[in-house]
Amino acid sequence: MNYRPQSEYELRTKLARKGYDPDEIGKVMDKLRHYGYLNDSELADDLFVSFRNRKCYGDTYIHQKLKSRGLHTNKHLTAEEEIDIAVSLLEEKVRIKPELLINYRKAAAFLLRRGLSQSAVMTALREVRTFEYED
Repeated sequence: MNYRPQSEYELRTKLARKGYDPDEIGKVMDKLRHYGYLNDSELADDLFVSFRNRKCYGDTYIHQKLKSRGLHTNKHLTAEEEIDIAVSLLEEKVRIKPELLINYRKAAAFLLRRGLSQSAVMTALREVRTFEYED
């Protein structure tokens, strides 16, 4: 059986769905925090680092994923990291679909869906286009 760390929000939701009393849930959360089994800030930071290391998602996407699990972190990708991610994603996608070199709207949409900033997307489109035509 696979286990993954869960946030307090996720655990509270599951227990409430199973019909547990809110007071009981609160006591359980207190005990889990006390024994170190529940630490949302540590979990959020770990997940952020994990997403950043995958190098295929932008800051917006990462923070939306964290928010959906009831988590928050003050960490953010730098502009340079987002540009690097956007360029590498676009170069990889262009190898599979070369028509993206001339269809900027589809290329931009692909990168924006990955949660990359508009400035990173525009920079990546310029860099990949320049790189491809230098051959």
